[in-house]
Amino acid sequence: MDAAGRNGTIDLWRGLVLLIIFVNHIPGNIIENITPRTFGFSDSAEAFIFISGLSLALVYYRRIPQGDVLGVVRRCLRRSLELYRMHLLLTAGAIALFSIGYELSDDIGLIEADGRSAVFGDTAKGVTGILVLGHQLGYFNILPLYIALMLWAPVALVLARIHVLVALAVSLGIYALARSGVLALPSWPEPGTWFFNPFAWQLLFTLGIVTGVAFVLRPIPLTRTCMMCALTVAVSAFFVVMDMFGLAPGLRDAAFTQLDLPKYDLGLGRLVHFLAIAYLLTQWRIGDKLGQTFLGPDLQRLGRNGLVIFAAGSLLSALGQVIMTLASVKSSASPHIIGMVFTIIGVIGLLALARYLEWNKFNADGPQNGRTRGLALSPVSPGRLPS
Repeated sequence: MDAAGRNGTIDLWRGLVLLIIFVNHIPGNIIENITPRTFGFSDSAEAFIFISGLSLALVYYRRIPQGDVLGVVRRCLRRSLELYRMHLLLTAGAIALFSIGYELSDDIGLIEADGRSAVFGDTAKGVTGILVLGHQLGYFNILPLYIALMLWAPVALVLARIHVLVALAVSLGIYALARSGVLALPSWPEPGTWFFNPFAWQLLFTLGIVTGVAFVLRPIPLTRTCMMCALTVAVSAFFVVMDMFGLAPGLRDAAFTQLDLPKYDLGLGRLVHFLAIAYLLTQWRIGDKLGQTFLGPDLQRLGRNGLVIFAAGSLLSALGQVIMTLASVKSSASPHIIGMVFTIIGVIGLLALARYLEWNKFNADGPQNGRTRGLALSPVSPGRLPS
């Protein structure tokens, strides 16, 4: 996207989502208990994919009616290759960190948990599986999903150009086939399928694209009926996951067993909950209000440098898991407290990295271009298509 067309609110939400992903990828740290997944059925993964589709539509949609379909395809392919290279680098870095952690702690979980046994147990097959995306380490499996969605993106954009209802109809059909078990990508060398089924998750990505197309034309309408439905879904999910504040023990577990809430193929319950939350946040203009706080500019910096921040956060989260393991086996310190301290330091580090990246860009562009760029990063009003 041209810097002159960036949407500051979207950057802010992307930055916040990246911080939440980082926190949630250090399991056991105390701070994860205050992230959104604790209070509802959906989590940061849904937000990440939806925002990706929304951003892509704002960048590329207007190129389709201009006849630049092949250009859009080339750009999406280049982005897929960039994501693939980053995925391999991050996976290699994670394997190195867990290897060092195992040597220091002798904790077998560091080389066996979350799919790592396939790499350390049979290196040739494990590495080959990683290269062909057939095997993905736990907490390092969202980029392969994103790669697959970028390959779907040109198709979704063309369908949306025909009519947004056509795009939604095709996407819903693919989703139905995925949910019925017809469409899935197999894992290898271990049995099973991808943790994130891209044929199911493309529905949320496509909804993001459709929202981006609608954003170009008009604001999302506010109606009393939609607001009440969204509030009902959000409040009901909150009470369920909180077990009615202890009045109904086991209610949360029962909900995740009985309701359609699986993550791997995007259960309808998760999808509806996320859309309800997104609608409320949009209509209450929470993004605009956050942007006016002292954290707003920092969150926007994170969002503007999303891939680098995601990469740094992923490696930091792997390091955090190693440090928490070392704390539990090599010291009497509480790994939960250690994890909390590390997470706070990590968040500060990511904020500092984003500031450095912006400072570096400013100096590379020169003061005049830097000032122009800074002014151009203001939010785009609905109805104006970013270039």
